[in-house]
Amino acid sequence: MTPNAIFIGGPTSSNKTRLANEIKAETSGMVVNADSMQVYDQLEILTNKPNLKQITKDNLKLFGFIEYPNICSVGLWNKKVKSMMIQTKSTPIFVGGTGLYFDSLVNELSSIPKIPKTIKNEVNELHLSHGNEFLYKKLSLLDSEFIQRTSSNDTQRIIRAMEVYYATGKSISYWQKQVTDKKNSFFNKYVYVILKTERESLYKRINERCTKMLKDGVLDEIKTFLKIKSKIDHPLHKAIGLRSLEKYLKGKISLEDSLEIFRRDTRRYAKRQITWFKNRAKNAKHLEFKEAKTYILDNI
Repeated sequence: MTPNAIFIGGPTSSNKTRLANEIKAETSGMVVNADSMQVYDQLEILTNKPNLKQITKDNLKLFGFIEYPNICSVGLWNKKVKSMMIQTKSTPIFVGGTGLYFDSLVNELSSIPKIPKTIKNEVNELHLSHGNEFLYKKLSLLDSEFIQRTSSNDTQRIIRAMEVYYATGKSISYWQKQVTDKKNSFFNKYVYVILKTERESLYKRINERCTKMLKDGVLDEIKTFLKIKSKIDHPLHKAIGLRSLEKYLKGKISLEDSLEIFRRDTRRYAKRQITWFKNRAKNAKHLEFKEAKTYILDNI
């Protein structure tokens, strides 16, 4: 039985890309990005995105296709995937850590009602007056599940969650659960794996990756990026490591402290990803690397 798609998810630094490339080498599949930061054409090193040469050479899909400062939504990514699939017969190997991207294909897109402009304005004014922490604490009383998988620095998602609650009287987690068991008709057959990694080993790889980014020139990349005038609430400004490394560049903290904060925030992000996939990816197989590869190859 040949699936319409292969999904490889999991936390950052869990060797998802390595697995996707190995599967591609042994099949006729094509690797498709499912990471919400790697869709942008900026911060290549910080987001661990393949460079243009790699993208072209390996025919990688949906990496860097959004020109900054435009913003990519789950819906836009979903539409790009479906448009792409109409034009190819290759089996897509979706790889990334953005669970909602997987959800939009494996399950129906959430049917959250349209948010009135008056509500959006009200929440925006609340944010401007009181800031992220205020809204984050307010949401902790309204939607504890959302809080567990969202950083207090994630302005866009915090505002969105508050808009949904104000407009509907129900949490964004409630609306997302309404589609958990409804299969999307676009991919009727698929193989879906989440890579499991021993925590200590995962954190070691995260620490090493952050250090390698410094050696690869991430500080110069950030300097260039910060010169571009754009809205500070753009998703890329929430990229893990940007804030701490910017503080070093401005002389506010040492490079050592900046790197340690970068590592810590990345580990915390990985923990949130693990929680998300554990709670939401009910129809996926949670496997270690070798098991995952065998499972995929046995089912395509």
